[in-house]
Amino acid sequence: MNGMTINWHDDKMESVYANIGTATANREEFYLLFGTHQNWRGSAAENKEVDVNLSTRLVLNPFAAKRFAAILASSLKAYEDQFGKIEI
Repeated sequence: MNGMTINWHDDKMESVYANIGTATANREEFYLLFGTHQNWRGSAAENKEVDVNLSTRLVLNPFAAKRFAAILASSLKAYEDQFGKIEI
């Protein structure tokens, strides 16, 4: 970031597992919602309904959301370059 050094402090960081997520936005903020589901109990074709336990909401301003999207896209490209394409 323009020659600035960023010092990351992770002593109070928490890790949260998510296997599903979604995003919404309004004019001022983006909302990233993360949670877990247990769809492994049956195929998607068998289930007409899936329960998702939301655990985390990340709220970003538009500038932070755009930077996050770029970082995530770069990380996904590096992952796929090393391990192969992720099929969804």
